[in-house]
Amino acid sequence: MKNLFIIVGILVFLSTGTNADDMSGLEDQLPAMQEDTLKVNALLKLGSHYCYSDAGKALLFLQEAIVLSASLEYKKGMASGYLWMGRAYYYKDEYELATRHLEKAKDIIFETNNREEMIKYHQFTGTINSLTGNFPNAIRNYQRAIEISKENGFTRDMYLSYCGMGNVYLRRLDPGSAKNYFKEAFSLVHLIEEPALKSILFTNLGKAYELTHDLDSARIFYEESLGVRKAHGSIRMIASSEYNLGNVLIKKGQLQQGLHYLESSVKKFSGLSDDTGICINMIAMVEGLYQQGKAAQALKVAQEAIALTGQLNNPSLKSDAYKTIAPVMALAGYHDVAYEYMRINNMIQDSLAQINREKIISELEIQFQTSRKNDEIKLLKSLNEIQHKNILLLYVSLSGLLIILILLYVLFRYKSKSLKRQQALYLSDKTISKQQAEIREKEQLLLKEQLETKNRELASKALEMFRINETISDVIEKLESVSEKDSSIENDGIHINQIVSGLEAQLKNNSWNEFEKVFTNIHSDFFRKLLSACPDLTSSEIKIAALLKLNLSTKEIAAITFKSEAGIKSTRYRLRKKLALDNDESLIPFLMRLS
Repeated sequence: MKNLFIIVGILVFLSTGTNADDMSGLEDQLPAMQEDTLKVNALLKLGSHYCYSDAGKALLFLQEAIVLSASLEYKKGMASGYLWMGRAYYYKDEYELATRHLEKAKDIIFETNNREEMIKYHQFTGTINSLTGNFPNAIRNYQRAIEISKENGFTRDMYLSYCGMGNVYLRRLDPGSAKNYFKEAFSLVHLIEEPALKSILFTNLGKAYELTHDLDSARIFYEESLGVRKAHGSIRMIASSEYNLGNVLIKKGQLQQGLHYLESSVKKFSGLSDDTGICINMIAMVEGLYQQGKAAQALKVAQEAIALTGQLNNPSLKSDAYKTIAPVMALAGYHDVAYEYMRINNMIQDSLAQINREKIISELEIQFQTSRKNDEIKLLKSLNEIQHKNILLLYVSLSGLLIILILLYVLFRYKSKSLKRQQALYLSDKTISKQQAEIREKEQLLLKEQLETKNRELASKALEMFRINETISDVIEKLESVSEKDSSIENDGIHINQIVSGLEAQLKNNSWNEFEKVFTNIHSDFFRKLLSACPDLTSSEIKIAALLKLNLSTKEIAAITFKSEAGIKSTRYRLRKKLALDNDESLIPFLMRLS
């Protein structure tokens, strides 16, 4: 099942866009490079390149990158180094070490908020979680990788995360959910420029259908992958697709066509001098040949595969070869050979376990050496800092006392001047406050005097109106008297009455309008406040209220308004009632307050 995750690893590997010639040239340049961030980036590039193909070699480059980054305090380099070391240990099946290095990377990545490496952290950690059976954490990590990819518009990372999530569900034996995520990745295929990335998705989907025994669908996707790779891929990738397709065709019982693809794959791997590729194809061919009834040829191919695995430094492949070919030997009647093959397989498995333990010890030694180098770097940095601090302390000791004395003197002078300035400001503020208070008091007195003067002017105006009204009233009475005495002159009597009516109307209108204009200028809010207290007052009551505010007598108000004193008293009564005044509350003081 780990092969599913190796596919995702290939996706990441191919997305770097590097090739072997470039890496070889970069390796040659390393000795001449200066110990700076450029060299760190070169080491990281080499480490990530070899991470899939040669994890041990990748670890050497990545460890050197981390040590150099630490000496340069280059956090981005340290984060990338730990990240890819975690990936390299993953390919070496050292999941605990891989997790430990990924967690070291996490602290730095989240501190620097590097979104792209944050996504890689979640992808790599999710892969390890899945392989170790921690599926809930695997799903959470891949889901977080998908979210960050969406937030930042990273299409390739989103594509890879969907593929990774699909592989998690394949390991959970939930191919239905796996297909859903592969389909999400498939919806992004038109946005992916690298054909190799597209072909690997098709291979993933083929594997999903193969696991659900839907061999027809698996074949369709394997053929699609092969078509893309023939148009754009490398010979190695074409050979890999032919192997997948040949394998599924043999399972379908289409032996002749399946063997044809396997033989074609063997030829391509032979041209690449890839003995591993040749061997895995030959192992698959053994079962197909035997089912085809070609037992002798199957045994010959099996022996060649066994011999080839002996030439390879790949005990795991050798074990798989013995394990796969043993049942074929048993079916062919070679039970002793089958038993021997299974015994050899068990011995190899035991040997691999021992080698694995030795690798752990070796890697722990490497970690110890790396840790010691880091400690040495920290010690050197600490010594440099101490030396620098001692030099600074020497300068401070020589000049410190003089500076302190100067500062104390300056501070004393500053405090003295500051105290004097504060005292002067206090006295000045006190004088200004006193002057402002006197000015406000004078202004209030002036305003009061001005108001009293205006009230006197208004009262004088009202009294003047009273005198004018009396004079005009006398003229009207005399004209009426003349009209009554000389009633024989009918036309003159009518004319006199018209004059009297005109004088009365003009007198009422002009007198009040002129008075109202002057009153409003002095007491601008009186009418508004009065109507606010009692909105249903009549115009006559409003006029009487204005005259009462001037403290005029009932007789004076009657003369001005051409009403009787009884009428004025009646109006005053209505005003008290409408204003809802208490019996002990006087009307005039109430009106005085409305201004």
